[in-house]
Amino acid sequence: MPATVYLITGGCRSGKSSYAQALCEKLGSSTPIYLATSSSQGEYVDADMVDRIQRHQKDRETRLAGWKTIEAPLHPSEHLEEMVERVVLVDCLTLWLTNFMLEYKVFSLTGEDITAHERITAAEQASDAIKQEIETMIAQWNTTFVFVTNEIGSGNHASDAVSRTFVDHQGWLNQFVASKAKLVVHMVSGCPNVVKKVDDSGRGAKGSWMTQDDKDDAKLLDTFLSSRSMTMDSKGYFMVKLDENRIVASFYSCIVNDKGEVCDLQGNKIKCCNGGSKREPMKVWRGRTAKELTTAIFEVWDDAKKLDFTIGHAAYIGRELQRAEHCLYSNIPYQQD
Repeated sequence: MPATVYLITGGCRSGKSSYAQALCEKLGSSTPIYLATSSSQGEYVDADMVDRIQRHQKDRETRLAGWKTIEAPLHPSEHLEEMVERVVLVDCLTLWLTNFMLEYKVFSLTGEDITAHERITAAEQASDAIKQEIETMIAQWNTTFVFVTNEIGSGNHASDAVSRTFVDHQGWLNQFVASKAKLVVHMVSGCPNVVKKVDDSGRGAKGSWMTQDDKDDAKLLDTFLSSRSMTMDSKGYFMVKLDENRIVASFYSCIVNDKGEVCDLQGNKIKCCNGGSKREPMKVWRGRTAKELTTAIFEVWDDAKKLDFTIGHAAYIGRELQRAEHCLYSNIPYQQD
């Protein structure tokens, strides 16, 4: 299974980078990676490029606190180990392609001239090289990539052969990445327009349809299984609900200290709400999907290992969170089983 790929495209100052940054943060990565395809060091920069890069660096320091930055003008795949289980913002494909065009001598910063045949051949080699680099990166299934690019062919027709060559290959590169993406967003004046969205939520065999009798039988079985007795964990229990377009899971402790008070793992008494008998939860999570919450509870939460949940209890929470997610996105009421 390849990596998850998103492509954000648009014209100059259309809001591409801001939208891509917000998308990366929504995807839940604790430390997203900003993969800058330009560097202030090296032979492919001039004074103007250095100034632009330094301004971008200062901007990232202000807006992207907590992000990790990697500068890789040609071969970011050399940093794949750092990208495992991370969200990576690649900004941008246009500068990245420029670097490859310079590397393969399609054009130069010092004005050397080549024949039309040499230019066409070199441009094809540069395009093949960057596509191979992208293929290498997205083969890493446990990384999410958000690519930013430019629609440079939407304006005036380029006046010279070199510019036309670049515009053509930029368009073909955009098509290549779009073909790999599950979401393509075209930004116009700060407004996102979804032009491609692949719905892969309905996994499984195609053409396997449930009849109404099948559905009724399944519901009867589900009702029967809901009435069975379950041995829950002695140290606490979960409550699940929907609140403000989010799934909320709360863990309530049943641990009692030497004074007979309900407490947390450190023995601290858990307060009651407004002096009443209703206890406050020991921990609360809010999320958009069952997978997001089960990951936070059973993989990220340090106390989960100390509480030593049974497999049955964990499976129950997974089922309830999945039901809650279905109700949330189907706009129907949810009640914990």
